[in-house]
Amino acid sequence: MLTTVMLLWSLGIIVAKSVSDLVNPIGFSFWRWMVAAGVLTPFVFSQFVSQRRVILQKWPYYFLLGLFMAGGSTMLMWSVQYTSATNVALFSASQPMVTALMTWVILKDVPTRLQLSGMVAALVGIAVMATRMDIRVLLDLTFNLGDLFVLVAVLFYSLYSVNLHRWFADVSPFLMMYLTVLGGIIILIPFYGYELQSLGGFYPSIEVCVAIVFMATIPTIVATTMWNVSVGVVGANRASIFLSLLPIFGIGLAVSFLGEALLNYHFVGAFLICAGIAAVVWPQDGL
Repeated sequence: MLTTVMLLWSLGIIVAKSVSDLVNPIGFSFWRWMVAAGVLTPFVFSQFVSQRRVILQKWPYYFLLGLFMAGGSTMLMWSVQYTSATNVALFSASQPMVTALMTWVILKDVPTRLQLSGMVAALVGIAVMATRMDIRVLLDLTFNLGDLFVLVAVLFYSLYSVNLHRWFADVSPFLMMYLTVLGGIIILIPFYGYELQSLGGFYPSIEVCVAIVFMATIPTIVATTMWNVSVGVVGANRASIFLSLLPIFGIGLAVSFLGEALLNYHFVGAFLICAGIAAVVWPQDGL
């Protein structure tokens, strides 16, 4: 399931990039979540009503989950307007490390040496791909506001994964997704209002509408619900390492649909990433 989630999220990244010149980032995120809420409502409304007392008691937590998920995705969309794809890839590669740190701090779950080694291997693999095995790319890196947005997004996603089942272990996956979506919409309303006032709205062309519906259903409802279920089964530490697959799937999709070439550093990076994932999910036996 986690591998499938990474494939679906990679498709979402390509779709979002394809309309980035046609719609502003907050508006795109807002309508993505609105459509997701509309699709989910008929399926979870009865559960929502029957558990309304528990939901009302825990509403601040749902609000926080919405902040972590919607805020993280919006920060990433913002980041690409200010920083390079290389910087986004490198800073995003810190996700497993940050999640491991949050798991240790919040859940007191200390990663093993083998898991840490796997995280480092996956991080190096992504760095190999992002820099094309050219040390000059690292030396020429510059840092800006977009890099900070990526780091905030990484922190938000880590907090979402770590706290998800700690707060809502007794809630069904789709209801959990629905409440997260509602929280995300509430978070985005003031920011979307500001964006409308300062930049205006967008033209709802067929291309933009199809992209919004796709993002709402496939990467949001289907993939994120699968992510929520998977985190409950394997834990945040093991789940987060699968995020390292995103560049592999991204390259595979670029080769398949955009005609890009596979080069040596792609294979080296992919090997390190897969070795790192194997180390993290391997039975630990106290290592």
